[in-house]
Amino acid sequence: MKKILFTLLFALSAIAAFSQEQAIYSQYHAFPVFINPGYTGFENQHQFVANYRSSWTNFPEKPSTYTLMYNGPVGDKLALGGALFSDNAGSVSTTKLQINYAFRFQVKKLRIGLGFSTEFLNRKADLALLSNPIVDRNDDVLESLVDGQQIFDASIGGYAIHDDKLFIGFTLPNTVRTRLDEAPVAGEELTGGNLLEHYIFQMGYKIDMKDQNFKLVPSITIRKIRDTPYQIDLNLQARLLDDKLIAGLTFRPGDSGAAICMLGTKVSQFQFFYSYDLSLSNFQQYTGGSHELSVAYTFARKPKLVSATPAAPDTMKK
Repeated sequence: MKKILFTLLFALSAIAAFSQEQAIYSQYHAFPVFINPGYTGFENQHQFVANYRSSWTNFPEKPSTYTLMYNGPVGDKLALGGALFSDNAGSVSTTKLQINYAFRFQVKKLRIGLGFSTEFLNRKADLALLSNPIVDRNDDVLESLVDGQQIFDASIGGYAIHDDKLFIGFTLPNTVRTRLDEAPVAGEELTGGNLLEHYIFQMGYKIDMKDQNFKLVPSITIRKIRDTPYQIDLNLQARLLDDKLIAGLTFRPGDSGAAICMLGTKVSQFQFFYSYDLSLSNFQQYTGGSHELSVAYTFARKPKLVSATPAAPDTMKK
């Protein structure tokens, strides 16, 4: 029984660690840059975000994820961003460094952002696992994890909004993916896959009721990313009193379905968000759900300084 329990915990931790190559944030509709590099600097503002996520809270050695991210404009067209990501799931730890590049432009009422992200990922298992008597030391996956796996990955994305109402986002994660270490895992596909095998599609509409100082944002997200099942999220977000109160609901149907509630507020240049994930499967009685917390600081881009050409001095009349 002990061996079965340990195997289950290790398997769940490994699955979580592998899936965290593309982290599944519950608050991506509040911060689209979490899943789409095309949104980098899209609002023409500098933004710093700190995010913490605790999954399967009743599990021992539960997955815990930390993210620090920045994105902002560099000039009128270019935007840059960066993120540092750390995940601990049981005896497996993952760190990731990500750099985003985006090009922004506008065609009449249509604003468009096209982005590209490069990622360096390091995944490693605790060496103490090899001394555990109920662990198979000859397991290729375990040996590779203990030695450490270094992966280079790249993703592309686009984001567009028309008249500040209808928005569409599309991301292709794992566009270029290759191992940097010398111990490839059997059966793990790294390159040469279908370009559209992994994707995230997002579409929604912003309903602005200015007289009531109220905004309603329904949206849908469809995603198929590495080592996770196909998912559809139905989102509804409400923003009241100039974003002093922000509430969101997400319903994810299917065998791995979930209901997610989110609350947030804006205080001066700071934003605070909390969300809770409730699994709709029988697995919920064992997991205790997931918690996520984000704190963001945003400040506007400095306007250009236009230097005035000094007037030529009057010529003295003779």
